[in-house]
Amino acid sequence: MRDPLVSVVVSTYRGERLLRGCLEMLLRQSISDRLEIIVIDSGSPENERGIVQDMQKEHPNIVYERTPRETLYSAWNRALRLSTGIYFANVNTDDWIREDALELFAKALDREPHADVAFAHWASTDTAQRAPTEGDLVNFHAPYHPALPLFYCYSGSTQFWRTSTLSQLGGFDDSFSACGDAEALYRLMRAGGNAVLVPHVLEGLFQNPKGISLGSDVALREVAEITARARRETPLTALFAIDPEDALAVAAGWTALGNMAMQLRIPWLDDRLNDRSFAHECYRRALTAAPNYPPALHNRYSVYFEAGEFGPAESCLAALPPTTAARIRGADLGLVQPHVEPARQGPVYEHSSGVGPVPNSILSGTRPRRIDAIAAELAGAKEYIASLEWHLAREKDEAAKLREALTEVRGTNRS
Repeated sequence: MRDPLVSVVVSTYRGERLLRGCLEMLLRQSISDRLEIIVIDSGSPENERGIVQDMQKEHPNIVYERTPRETLYSAWNRALRLSTGIYFANVNTDDWIREDALELFAKALDREPHADVAFAHWASTDTAQRAPTEGDLVNFHAPYHPALPLFYCYSGSTQFWRTSTLSQLGGFDDSFSACGDAEALYRLMRAGGNAVLVPHVLEGLFQNPKGISLGSDVALREVAEITARARRETPLTALFAIDPEDALAVAAGWTALGNMAMQLRIPWLDDRLNDRSFAHECYRRALTAAPNYPPALHNRYSVYFEAGEFGPAESCLAALPPTTAARIRGADLGLVQPHVEPARQGPVYEHSSGVGPVPNSILSGTRPRRIDAIAAELAGAKEYIASLEWHLAREKDEAAKLREALTEVRGTNRS
């Protein structure tokens, strides 16, 4: 095939049952005539070769290569070396993508020359290769922020790259078994890359209980490793547009990152992130840069207080002047957000097109809520009210002591 627009890798191992359906789905793509489909048969004991050879008779844009058993990311790297398309994407054999998904991703990167990755909303499904329905959980993404790789993998199951960018990064780290895609997004952020959001539900991710992500704890271990590394190694200037020589700007950046650790909503979770440990570390760094920086002082106190850790909350205020401590105690416990801009603004590609087989209620932003999640929110609200009552009682006690002291002073002055 001459001058393909998109090279798509399909890695397969024991995937005979699903491979034909996956390839047919790709051949139904609105830009199928501009696809280079690269099938990497990773030493499968099944007959994927026969399926591909049969389909190649009518579709010469399907490329096949059989290899010894290797990791998923080794297979993707192999396909990257073979690819000739301007863009590079993976499609898993058990997932679903909308018929115009690859076209919209390509158009988004065409319009945003400074973006390197395109991503979209996606739904969780319980059946392989099934389009989302109204009962499926839809994961809606916010536009790209450079700090996202410090918290989660934002790209969904299909990563859509500018081929030149991915090649310059060195492809995927094939020492990972489940989360090499997340690690690549971290390296992209460190390199100053950007990502464009296509705000449509373009993917259906099959929640395979026996798959790489859910079949063991490997994914959890790898995510923890990648996240810890990102938080440890990423300079603040890669996340926020700040002057590293300006102490107040540095404090504002660390405070904003701490707030993200508390308030960020990962698309597939029902509640805010609430990562108190990392938030406290960020507020500590803010106060190291600018001691007594008000937003960091307030937020550190608030995070402890909301968690019912009243002793540590008070210890945060121990070294402060009484009037400053009183102001923090008496303020709204909501987090203070300093004004700081991200290092790069993630663009959004707005495009009106046919919605395909996805129900309108899904596309309009409806997200099913689980009863247990609502119950957890109610329980959290009760705890928060209890903490406010404790806070009020403490303030009344402090006020009574001040009135008593004032009475004694007045009596002394009269005598």
